[in-house]
Amino acid sequence: MRQRLIAFLVITPLMLISTAPIAHAGLDAPINLDNPRVVPIWGAQSEAQGASNRGWWSGYLYSSRIVLTAAHSTYTFDANRNRQTNEPPFIMVGLPNSNVKNPTGAVKVIKTFVGDYKKSKVGYGLNDFIVYVLEKDLVPIQPSRLMSADIEKELLAAKTELSYHGYGEYRDRCAPGQQAPCQRDWNNPNQSGSDLPRINKINLTPLTDFTWMNPDLKADVQFESLISNHKGCSGDSGGPITTVYEGQLIYIGQGLNGSSVYACGAGDANSKNNNAQSFGYFSPVYKHLDLISQAEAYVKAEAEAKAKAEAEAKAKAEAEAKAKAALSKKTTITCVKGKSSKKVTAVNPKCPAGYKKK
Repeated sequence: MRQRLIAFLVITPLMLISTAPIAHAGLDAPINLDNPRVVPIWGAQSEAQGASNRGWWSGYLYSSRIVLTAAHSTYTFDANRNRQTNEPPFIMVGLPNSNVKNPTGAVKVIKTFVGDYKKSKVGYGLNDFIVYVLEKDLVPIQPSRLMSADIEKELLAAKTELSYHGYGEYRDRCAPGQQAPCQRDWNNPNQSGSDLPRINKINLTPLTDFTWMNPDLKADVQFESLISNHKGCSGDSGGPITTVYEGQLIYIGQGLNGSSVYACGAGDANSKNNNAQSFGYFSPVYKHLDLISQAEAYVKAEAEAKAKAEAEAKAKAEAEAKAKAALSKKTTITCVKGKSSKKVTAVNPKCPAGYKKK
């Protein structure tokens, strides 16, 4: 059966999948503020501009200045599958669990790190992961724990249920009688992007469960993580996939790419029931530890350079103050004329006429 990849862009980052024919996919997902690291991200013409209905996606605050999200929200591909940037003048990150339309406290992205994000021959975006470095701390927070390959094996064996948060659409963008894919229509009262993050539950699923996949497709996604009942919509791109492991919140990867899914009407399915051969996949975080390390090194080097510059500026100011104090310090000299003598105190004392410095 024909497989068609859902494309994900900065302004319309689609999401989703489901091997089970779940009607409505991620429609009407409930608002959930339990994850303290979910952040809204938006493109803007200025730092003070909040997100519009047409320009936001989702992310995960790994540490105070480092955000993990989807590469497809920053890059696209040309007709020859060459990667190209698709960045707005400013990329802004809002406070955790904040309203996406409120720019108060938002911090701009100043540096990005991306690996081998690429488009396969059959059209799948692979290694879809990017790391943002912020201009300053968004909020004080320690680095998050991340999933390792060994932990993923445990989670896969149990087909673990995961949490997936995002700021995406949560209502059907298709009007009655329309078939997906449907264009955004913000005048449609039934269509809306979420001001606050919503939660969906998904399950990790081993590749072997997708028995219908042909060898070429399996080869494409063999290094990706797959899920069997992913629920999400446009704007959920980059949203964190997490679970609680050994009592700690653990980051699995960012959501999400998929095929043959409805995605709130943004996908390519012909009905609200996802295609029987639909699926979702994402690049696991342990494949991108080098990018996170580069971002951490950048933050550390910048902090050290800032500290050095501040120390040098302080030393210079102290030296200048010392020199100024020395110049303004009064001294006393003794002046003599024959058997007469007198003391003169001044910043730069000189003997009166007829007197000589003793």
